[in-house]
Amino acid sequence: MSRLLRFFKDHLRPHAPIIAGASLLLLLAGLCQGALIASIKFVFDDGKSHALQAAQPGLFGQLEHLRAWVLTRLPEASVLRGGLLVPLVLVTLFAMKGLFTYTGTLLMVRSGIRATQALRERLFAHFLLQEPAFFQKHPVGELLTRSISDVGAVQGIASNQLAEAVREICVAITMLATVLYMDWKLSLTLFLAGPLVVVPVRRLSQRIRKVNHRNQEASSRLLQRLKEVFSNIRVVQAFARESYEVQRFQVQNQELYRLGMKSARASALSTPIMELVGGLLLAFLAAYASGRFKQGTLTTENFLTYILAIYALYDPLRRLTKLNNEIQVAAASLDRVYTMLDRKPELPVSPNPKPMPAQPSLLRFEGVEFAYDVKHQVLRGIDLEVRAGETVALVGGSGGGKTTLVNLVPRFFDPTAGRITLDGIDLRDFDPRELRKRIGIVTQETLLFMDTVHDNIAYGLEASREAVIKAAKKAHAHDFIMGLPKGYDTPLAETGSSVSGGQRQRLAIARALLQDPPILILDEATSALDTESERAVQAALETLMQNRTTLVIAHRLSTIQRATRICAMKQGHIVEVGTHEDLLSRNGEYARLHKLQFAEA
Repeated sequence: MSRLLRFFKDHLRPHAPIIAGASLLLLLAGLCQGALIASIKFVFDDGKSHALQAAQPGLFGQLEHLRAWVLTRLPEASVLRGGLLVPLVLVTLFAMKGLFTYTGTLLMVRSGIRATQALRERLFAHFLLQEPAFFQKHPVGELLTRSISDVGAVQGIASNQLAEAVREICVAITMLATVLYMDWKLSLTLFLAGPLVVVPVRRLSQRIRKVNHRNQEASSRLLQRLKEVFSNIRVVQAFARESYEVQRFQVQNQELYRLGMKSARASALSTPIMELVGGLLLAFLAAYASGRFKQGTLTTENFLTYILAIYALYDPLRRLTKLNNEIQVAAASLDRVYTMLDRKPELPVSPNPKPMPAQPSLLRFEGVEFAYDVKHQVLRGIDLEVRAGETVALVGGSGGGKTTLVNLVPRFFDPTAGRITLDGIDLRDFDPRELRKRIGIVTQETLLFMDTVHDNIAYGLEASREAVIKAAKKAHAHDFIMGLPKGYDTPLAETGSSVSGGQRQRLAIARALLQDPPILILDEATSALDTESERAVQAALETLMQNRTTLVIAHRLSTIQRATRICAMKQGHIVEVGTHEDLLSRNGEYARLHKLQFAEA
């Protein structure tokens, strides 16, 4: 419940004036409901009990006096005295109730949708502030569930459910006042049955919320399974594993069914509880009315009016009980959303970041070590200097720590020991976003967005078409772009799959060229390409690397022979540093890798 209150405070409070106005309109709708119950009394009036009713204290007597007062002031010829007064009052009250309910509900729903829109945007922005390791711990399916399904459930609380709750509460309050005014002693006696409802409903609410936590987790896992299979559909079909994936899906889907049934059983129990209480109340009222009828102190229309008022009070209470079940389901989703919002990024951000140098002259690794956990030490005592304009290549077998080392530069991770400096300033003293703006990255797996070619190259920048074309020409991408159906306005498929691997790489290089970063990271940018594509991409890379501080991870050693220095890495250590010719002459680790690749060739 505390997180529900936090949501109201964080996101509904800005809409408080509108919500207050909507609540007032719904309260007026509730008053119309009470007036309807009172006016219906006259429908059953047989004209023989006016004296008895007028002599009674309380609401019944006052209504009869009001009726007589109205009729005495109507003109003799008025048709309203002929029996049209009550129908006119009924129609007017129904129209007013409908208008108040519609307007109040619409305003309430609008405020709720606005509030959840702000919540979803806040959650998305919060995700983007997390460190890359966060996205390794939390699968994409889970994050999609939080952003769409969970926030969608919260929207129900803030819009329809909130409007319905306020409406039913307003009706309940007005009908409670009505029945108390009609017969306060009898009404208070009936309310003693309250604990028969409150205690079991409270326990059911706790169970529903607990089960729905588990239900949402199972739904998240199922969504992740779907994403994984659809993303790797070629592998599934290539190995003819369709039936295997169907079986795995059925197992997870069965778990979702089991939890859904648990939640449904708990929710369904509230209805018979309310029906049983309603039956007990009706039985008590029947016994009470029988005695009053025999005494001659209760008329039929008075009893029917009181019964209608009691039912009008019972009905919103019954709906509120059902609504409580729905709120518990949504509250479980809200708990999951706030669990994410309460998470702090593990990479610290300096409260007073230092300004980034426009053209940094020295990147230095000083005793850098890194471990994902205590059992997996990846980097050990890395000392390295890269000056402006130099190209330093990192080579070595798999697991040597090359990718981890370059990922420390844009602060995707922080060293567990040692530090990395830029012109003598620790990278942790810069604003991470400003730091990353100075670094261009081209990786082996280049993913593009479902957008036009122009917008993919100018990603995040208000670049002109001329600037985009200039960058594309430097990246040797202009010719194939002009061959696309709409040129630079051609929309790309998901992840850029509508163009080849080499073309995707050249678009990524054009994007980096347009950004014009002083530091460049190339992570095996040509290793997955065929020979022809590699030549085109390599030519584009050479253009990109000019006058930039560049770190290159290379699998094909032929692409780095002209590097300023080559660092051979093994088991987290830099074991050799030198030029291509120098390292070959040493006959060490680099020479061994070169011979292996030459032998493969």
